[in-house]
Amino acid sequence: MRYSSAMSTLPPLRSCLILPLVLMALNACSTQIELRTAAQQEQFAREAASQGDWTQAMRSYEAAVENVELGRGDLAWQERLHHQAGRAASAACRYDAAEFHFREAIALAKRSKQSSALSYRALIDQYERQGKRAEAEAVRDELGWNGRGLMAFVAEFESLPVGKPCGVPR
Repeated sequence: MRYSSAMSTLPPLRSCLILPLVLMALNACSTQIELRTAAQQEQFAREAASQGDWTQAMRSYEAAVENVELGRGDLAWQERLHHQAGRAASAACRYDAAEFHFREAIALAKRSKQSSALSYRALIDQYERQGKRAEAEAVRDELGWNGRGLMAFVAEFESLPVGKPCGVPR
């Protein structure tokens, strides 16, 4: 009798060992799906930006950011997507969203020990285009003296996209 009762506990024990492995495999699959989806969203965003549809580009970059975060993608990719979302938001005259994305890009770049110069430059440019000189100067002050030389260097490589001026009917 004892032998048969011991055998009856074996299947539940086996399933307790197998279930975590199945869950880990499913989690790995969902992570890969999220990262592939992020890559597709990034491509959609690039296409929308190339056609001047900055609002759609911003939405697609934001969707890509969410998928990279869910898929635990690397910080450098997240930083790049936030930077591009900020550029698209700026061109779409969504300055609040642009500031958010540039600040996120700066924070992610710092966490991953990468340069945040492009996002700082974009944030400064955005403030200057809006006539917010004090805010632009505050961002420069965040950089300190050493960062200012880098900003001049970076300015030659990238600027914010220029579309129709904000407030002009489309």
